[in-house]
Amino acid sequence: MDTLQLAAAAPFFQQQLAGQNVQKIALATGGIYLQAGRQILACIVQRAPLGLWLTTESTIFQEAAAPSQQLQQRLKGFVISNISVPWADRIVRLDFSRIHISKRVDRWSLIAECFGGRGNLALLDAEEKIRWAMRWDSLDAPAAPRFLPGIRYQAPAPARQFVTAAVDSALWLTLMAPRYRPATLSAQNYLQEQWAARNATDSWWQSSPPHPMVYPLRLTDTSPMAEISPETALQLPMASVSQAPSIAEQILSAEKKRLEQRIHKMRLDLQQWEAPEHYRTLAFALFALPDAICRKSPIQATDHTHQDGPVLEITVTPGKTLHQQAQQYMQKALKSQRATQKIHQRLEDSEKMLDALNTKGVEALSRARELYPKPPIQGLRKTSGRFSQPPTESFHEALVAGFSILWGNNARENDRLTFRHAKPWDLWFHVQDLSGSHVVLRRSHAQLAVPETVIATAARLALQHSQSRALSAEVDWTEIRHVQRKPGGGPGQVIYRHFQTIRIRRDT
Repeated sequence: MDTLQLAAAAPFFQQQLAGQNVQKIALATGGIYLQAGRQILACIVQRAPLGLWLTTESTIFQEAAAPSQQLQQRLKGFVISNISVPWADRIVRLDFSRIHISKRVDRWSLIAECFGGRGNLALLDAEEKIRWAMRWDSLDAPAAPRFLPGIRYQAPAPARQFVTAAVDSALWLTLMAPRYRPATLSAQNYLQEQWAARNATDSWWQSSPPHPMVYPLRLTDTSPMAEISPETALQLPMASVSQAPSIAEQILSAEKKRLEQRIHKMRLDLQQWEAPEHYRTLAFALFALPDAICRKSPIQATDHTHQDGPVLEITVTPGKTLHQQAQQYMQKALKSQRATQKIHQRLEDSEKMLDALNTKGVEALSRARELYPKPPIQGLRKTSGRFSQPPTESFHEALVAGFSILWGNNARENDRLTFRHAKPWDLWFHVQDLSGSHVVLRRSHAQLAVPETVIATAARLALQHSQSRALSAEVDWTEIRHVQRKPGGGPGQVIYRHFQTIRIRRDT
């Protein structure tokens, strides 16, 4: 493919993949395969008809070579920040970034070049110095390593900045592939008029609807993209591009998934319980028999609750009397009745909440965890010789700019919130040197940047739910993975490291 095709494809994939985490990388002849999120980007610049496309060939990652593993180790966990064609040549640049909790930003850039029958691949650091490189001496040759430690990358001498070259009427025709280049002077003049009209309003490769996408191919959501003639391409509208979901949409999707999992678990719990009438029937049948010690299991007894009196086969515990077994079945009937009633009620509430999220979307999100914070019943557990329900979570919650902020009421809730409910990449807040609530700011992934205003709000909540009565105080915050229980301490007592401190003033 030629430079104009690359320049038209790059912004399309920029909108498709920007902000996605790099998961896997595999080298190919003349480029790479890169998996980001659920999509695989092929960047093989000498490939015709298109050197950038989305593929579904996941088998390419099964046998990764050593150079691929080295590149993957460097870029895994980074997010794609930009895909561009900065020079008027077959050169693609992919920029990656990663934000630390300290707000330090790491940056890498990957350059893929193809000139004639050879190609290069170079990994650049933030100072544009080459830290890793590969080369292809021919289009069919395997990749070979290049040793270029610390050399600053420079584009080839003939290459010009693409923004400058695109508006040069004498140059852009030479950038077209020969099979697309008009042969007649009238056809060239027609294309030149079309380019000039679009360049007067916007960059031709970033035209927005209703302006048509221009030469030489229509950007579609299919893979690979189809090549068409420039005259036809000028009349086709630009394909719609799916935008990355917002933070509120990500939280809404996570809340829907949480409710769906809750509903599924509650339905499984219902299957574990027999109907109360079943246990009572077994108990009445055992009570009708003479009280004697069980010698074997199971035993047969007549069901006197039915007119025809069928014979039941009942599982018993040898060594206990029949009436003791009957009392245990009556207790199971009571437990089954209580459990099924609660599960049915919570199941109905969760289904209503899921319907509200599906119909009202983000509007119903703020009420979801407030109305239904309790997890489904997983069964009854035995503690100190008595059966009781597992502890439920009743954390307070606030939604700020699409972020969920939780805090506990007491020491035990603080302990459960920090060490059972929170994820390692969530942010943890606590007022400095005083007792108070643990405040957790939820994040969908470790690379998600949190605005300063949201951090200040979480710190203010930590101050307001502490023993401090001052108008302002210092609040420490860090990631959950840096928080651990204090050795020998009680619930909610922790030690933490790698933290930052913010001075915050409470609401008056």
